[in-house]
Amino acid sequence: MEFKSGPIQIKIGPKPRDEEADRASLNAIQAKLSADELEDAVALAKIALADGLEHPLVFNLVAGGLESEDRFSAALEVLERGLKVAPGDLGLRQALALCHFRLQHFTQALPHFDAVVAAQPGFAPAHAARGATLEQLKQWDDAKAAYLRAYELQPSNLLALAGLASTFSHAENHAQARAFAERVVNAEPGYPDAVIVLARADLAEGCYADGEARLNALIADERSPDSHRDLARALIAEINVAKHRKFDA
Repeated sequence: MEFKSGPIQIKIGPKPRDEEADRASLNAIQAKLSADELEDAVALAKIALADGLEHPLVFNLVAGGLESEDRFSAALEVLERGLKVAPGDLGLRQALALCHFRLQHFTQALPHFDAVVAAQPGFAPAHAARGATLEQLKQWDDAKAAYLRAYELQPSNLLALAGLASTFSHAENHAQARAFAERVVNAEPGYPDAVIVLARADLAEGCYADGEARLNALIADERSPDSHRDLARALIAEINVAKHRKFDA
């Protein structure tokens, strides 16, 4: 019996990486970062990634560059690709969680923050960001606990301070909320979340003029997100209603 065979097919695998060249690329990127030349570092990272260099630093920088251009969906793709390559890299996981948060994918962000704080329980920024995620999911008690942990680890963490101000405000403990919010605006004047908390405290305490002044300043501030401007306008309307009630009484 005669067997006929087709042409022999040889599968060629990917070309081996030049480790020395990759190391030189990473060193060049790191040198730019050390010199505070972030844009140049991102540019080199883009070139390296396009050339097939898959390293957590490269993925993180390329994603960060995309986020600076408000291309969060593209950044998310890069970070997800990076995490497949380096699933144990906490920097990539934290960046991925933050990107989900900025895209308002709060349910998707939470498990990544959970993983970061489980692996690195002393990392305050992850606890604070996890608190912000839980707050968006209306899990107020868990959010407060996460903010408190971040505050214990890093008392100057503005996200933790603003988050505690927000959770106390939600519980209508306006005195405690004001105390935390004032610490935030003393460190960073105009911090939108803290301004909103202070205005709510002003409304609750009948300090209507103070509240209106804060909110009008927030609306006029070019740095304020549109969502906070909308909140400020709604609060001004509440203040006006409260003023009329007081005068009509």
